[in-house]
Amino acid sequence: MKKGLIAATALIISGSAFAADMPVKAPAAVVAPAPSWTGWYIGINGGGVWGNTDPSVRDIGPDGFFALANVPAVLANGSQSFRNSGGLAGAQIGYLYQTGPAILGLEIGVDWMGLKGSTNNGPTVYPVTPPSTFSWNLQGQSSFLATFLGRAGYNMGAWYPYVTGGLAVATLKYNATYIDTFYPSVSTVSLNQTKAGFALGGGVEWRIAQHWLLRGEYLYMSFDDVSGNGQIACTPGVGNCAAGGNSTTFAYNVKFKENVARLALGYQW
Repeated sequence: MKKGLIAATALIISGSAFAADMPVKAPAAVVAPAPSWTGWYIGINGGGVWGNTDPSVRDIGPDGFFALANVPAVLANGSQSFRNSGGLAGAQIGYLYQTGPAILGLEIGVDWMGLKGSTNNGPTVYPVTPPSTFSWNLQGQSSFLATFLGRAGYNMGAWYPYVTGGLAVATLKYNATYIDTFYPSVSTVSLNQTKAGFALGGGVEWRIAQHWLLRGEYLYMSFDDVSGNGQIACTPGVGNCAAGGNSTTFAYNVKFKENVARLALGYQW
């Protein structure tokens, strides 16, 4: 009996020692799921815009104003592209939908756009009626931009890289002044039109807090032509102007091609 108790006690002690040497597993940590990107958001944005104003001018007559050999030089100088640039600021509202690793979205944005650019070509001596000259003063600008964009990207936790594209609408203004010293005379045309175009680009969005989103974005935009006509005429009997007057009509087609880089801060719920 005594020997049995001693053996049982030894067995219990050795088992306890073995158990003490075994590694103890800590309970698995509970990881909170990452917030979903799905939801509505609203925010503000700001940045810069730069690009080209590309005018094209044609002499559609009836041409009683120019010597025909002068026309190519006149039209070439009035069709020279020039740079434009400015700032923009506005607001946006949109919706994101996450499905697996993919994130899709739609967004509407409205911005003030202080886009301006100009060039002065001349005075240039007429090829066949020297020493008389001609000049072009050209100006392009815009103050309003609206975008209607779709987005598609990949969920990287707190980061969301995406591509975007859709419709862009802007109020575009173009002014052209032609100055002639042969007659002499001046022609000015002012075009102010709202035009649609396309926008393509991409960006990266960062979830800086549970409800707050910050992103950087680039867009390339090209708009439908701004177009219109303008007449130039001299005063009968003044300078070389014939008694019946001399005139012709210019037809203008102007393209605006713009780049936008902007930061946007949004609140999502």
